[in-house]
Amino acid sequence: MPYLSVCGLEVFYRDEGKGSPIILGHSSTGSSGQWRGLSNRLACRYRLIAPDHIGCGRTAHCSGQLSLMEQEISITLLLVELAGAPVHLVGHSYGGSILARAALRLPGKVRSLALIEPTLFYLLRPAGKETEHIEIEAVADHVIHFATADNYEEAARGFIDYWVGQGAYATMDERLRTSIMGSVPALVMECPTSFEPSGATYDALARLDVPILLINGSNTTAAARGVVDILHKLWPDAPMIGIPNAGHMAPITHADQVNSVLEMFVDKHSGSGL
Repeated sequence: MPYLSVCGLEVFYRDEGKGSPIILGHSSTGSSGQWRGLSNRLACRYRLIAPDHIGCGRTAHCSGQLSLMEQEISITLLLVELAGAPVHLVGHSYGGSILARAALRLPGKVRSLALIEPTLFYLLRPAGKETEHIEIEAVADHVIHFATADNYEEAARGFIDYWVGQGAYATMDERLRTSIMGSVPALVMECPTSFEPSGATYDALARLDVPILLINGSNTTAAARGVVDILHKLWPDAPMIGIPNAGHMAPITHADQVNSVLEMFVDKHSGSGL
């Protein structure tokens, strides 16, 4: 598997299949392996490029040359250049927040944008969703507090139990818990990016002129649902697909349903021209 040198970092990414390129962004504490099912499904017709985000999987931690989000966006821009053709962008959670921002810097190079509950929480308070903002801010504060105290297990537990469900962390096998704890330093750096526009202001997002798809789990958290609701009002022509009985981790827990929706959307917008 290949690596890319960006901002002093060696970035691991998967590059599979042939055809119109799709760039994939995974969720926090995850890796590019999140998208194996989608890659298996589409690699016969599409080229799927999926990086491990900074501090996740086989990619090193932030180099400090730029802010974390600027480094993540720089990686995406270089992957688009590597793809050599207009791309489809598909992002989940933290990966969705990266690709939404990157799309604003790629005029004429994005065929479509599919966002699965992107963590653009800075949109909540200005939209009057104060309760949702307080809820997710408390989760971020919990992670940062316990990580700073070197209690990575409690930081990981609070994060996973919020996003997956109460008690979920305790039921995971030891190998997975160890992997998630290893991602806590990256998580501490990611949390503040959810509350900063980094160029993706409400007005800038409103001007985004590409086909957009929004996906959410019917049982997701209030904060995640709040962001998707705001984006749907912002982009009223964008389909908003709810995955029944799914939470925030629908691309993993309900992969077949999510991947089917993504396949139909990408197929629809894969004509010969933008």
